[in-house]
Amino acid sequence: MAEVLKALRPEGAAAAISGLTRTAKAIYSVLLWQAMERPMLVISDSSKQAEALAETIETFFHLLVPERAGGHVQLLPAFDVIPGQRLSPHKDIAEQRAVALWRMATGRASITVAPIAAALWRNESADFYKQLTLTLRTGDEIAPEDLAAHLNSIGYERREPVDMIGDYSQRGGIFDIFPPESTKPTRIEFYGDSVESLRRFDVESQRSVLKVPDCLILPLTEMPRTPELMRELGDAAVEGGWE
Repeated sequence: MAEVLKALRPEGAAAAISGLTRTAKAIYSVLLWQAMERPMLVISDSSKQAEALAETIETFFHLLVPERAGGHVQLLPAFDVIPGQRLSPHKDIAEQRAVALWRMATGRASITVAPIAAALWRNESADFYKQLTLTLRTGDEIAPEDLAAHLNSIGYERREPVDMIGDYSQRGGIFDIFPPESTKPTRIEFYGDSVESLRRFDVESQRSVLKVPDCLILPLTEMPRTPELMRELGDAAVEGGWE
């Protein structure tokens, strides 16, 4: 372990470890993270291997890392489509990637496991993924129409009632939003352009159950659907004869 840590420092050389089982790889990954105290990216050959390794690492992370140390183990999945197929990636994969990239950009991911196909995909800067996220607090100023436009651009869909992650609705000055990483949706009440209150509400009864100080709205897509992008895609569809 000492030799591996020395090799991983900026002045060190490359190090290779072979013959490890998946369990051993998981243990080494957690121990290396504890020793280095900085985020790690673990790359695997395939999506299937990455999923299995991420699950095993997460198990040992909970066993070996004290709760007070915090940290998060996650999977950065590869897209299930390739460029040129004229198909959209599965919604769940797009959401998982968007949240994973946000965690990496903000330093919230301790260990990220990715298949080689995901690691080779061209990504944007950390600031790009940070600006896709919006945190609202009581007293914040934002025009309701601007909030709706932002939600549409980062993958949310307007539905009534809100009962699934990725849904939002607007009734006058009241927004219901169900963002990822939240166990319940949030009801945002506006007074003009000012956020007057934030409350969690129950999906089944649609009644408010808990007042909260803020609401973290994470993206559901890593590439915002801006008007410019929609125009470019429309032009490409016409020129390419998409159906």
